[in-house]
Amino acid sequence: MQRSLLSIVCLVPFVFAAPHALSQSIAAYQTTPDLLESMTQLAKLRFRSERRSQTQIPFITVQPSKRYQQIDGFGASLTDAAAWLFARKLPAEVTDSTFESLFSRKYGIGLSFLRQPIGSSDLAVTFYSYDDLCRQTTTACATPPGIADPDLTHFSLAHDQEYILPLLRKALAINPQIKIMLTPWSPPGWMKTSGSMLGLDPVTRRPSTLLPRFYGAYAHYLVKTIEGYLAAGVPVYAISVQNEPLYAAPDYSGMYMSAAQQAAFLGNALAPAMAAAHLKTKVLVYDHNWDHPEYPAAVLKDRRARALAAGTAWHHYGGNPSVMTAFHNQFPSKGEWETEAGGGTWQTGSIVTQEAAELIEVMRNWSRSYVLWTIATDQNHGPHVGGCNACRGVVTIDLANPQNPIVHREPDFYVLGQASAFVLPGAVRIASNQPAGTQLKNVAFLNPDGSVVLYALNAANHGQTFAIVFHHKSATTILPAGAVATFIWK
Repeated sequence: MQRSLLSIVCLVPFVFAAPHALSQSIAAYQTTPDLLESMTQLAKLRFRSERRSQTQIPFITVQPSKRYQQIDGFGASLTDAAAWLFARKLPAEVTDSTFESLFSRKYGIGLSFLRQPIGSSDLAVTFYSYDDLCRQTTTACATPPGIADPDLTHFSLAHDQEYILPLLRKALAINPQIKIMLTPWSPPGWMKTSGSMLGLDPVTRRPSTLLPRFYGAYAHYLVKTIEGYLAAGVPVYAISVQNEPLYAAPDYSGMYMSAAQQAAFLGNALAPAMAAAHLKTKVLVYDHNWDHPEYPAAVLKDRRARALAAGTAWHHYGGNPSVMTAFHNQFPSKGEWETEAGGGTWQTGSIVTQEAAELIEVMRNWSRSYVLWTIATDQNHGPHVGGCNACRGVVTIDLANPQNPIVHREPDFYVLGQASAFVLPGAVRIASNQPAGTQLKNVAFLNPDGSVVLYALNAANHGQTFAIVFHHKSATTILPAGAVATFIWK
């Protein structure tokens, strides 16, 4: 499989697109850290009567009778920057072929979860909200004191209608099973103590916060956003109310929101606004790192906030995925979603091995999703307005030669694809052991169509032979050092 997409008009189905494994046989696809094998189809394995050899090779036993969380999907974010690159910098046929490779189950990896910023994030061409009362550019404007729009008479989705919503509809046309989550990095500046969308007040350098008198306006703003997306043909599966509420970004859109403030906003403002609009969109709390579980715990302990919340959204930049299992045990009726795991130039070693290991651990700790940060950046890790200047997309759009742009598939493409191409939305995680004394890591799923998927990684620096055991039969295989493989059978 080639690592780049040129100006391709004719699409050829990927060989891994339809894993219809025969009874007692196992289809297998593998990616190595050097990408010399990238979702490469291997020779089929076959289950045979289980015979444990004298050498006792490691066994991964898959038990479909033991079931855990339902899976929503795998994906990233079509940020403003990514959408602008697809819409403004690529020929239409290259955007089309790239979208097929990202979202199609017939021609690509079938990504099925998109977390979309409400207004600008750091990966944006300019600052913007849907109700600006001052002129935004690559510098955030500050709304003059006393200027506000509590009735949202200036609300408009015109920015997203230009290229974000059309591209979301394009993705949904390719894969109607995509679940879309919306997340604001900041409310409009006039709703905040600073008057600006920046996380830190540009004058006082103190964290900006939502003014209590605008709780109702902000709830209405979020409701109008959901309704606007629905009217534009883009269903909204879930929403959170603040990206990374414990971080007041100094140079890009952000806002500090304490747990008490979030609970009050959810219970007193957003819940009645969503009820009045008859919206069934899931509401996820927190949307920040694993290392501060006390925050979402405080929100979920609030009676009114808990009644609205479907569960907790988590990021990977601090802490450990095991906190999601602790949370599941504490709040068993609420779900867990990992919603941002960004990679970039700061990573060393094998990206394939590291990200596959994290995906496995995230899913084994009750998460219903594994979501990277951005779908695409350019060769300079942009565009961006502050924030991350080293973030890597699932694909890179290389504009070094503007007349011949090239789309490179990054390692993240294959790490996600080894799961998203085979694990269908609505699948459930099932039991599988991780053999002691080895660096074999894995997670298993049962698809709605009855197929079983085993996503396995050899994190060791040498090849590892092992056996897959299922219903008292086994199949032996080997994984190269650092490689990830997906095994599918009926």
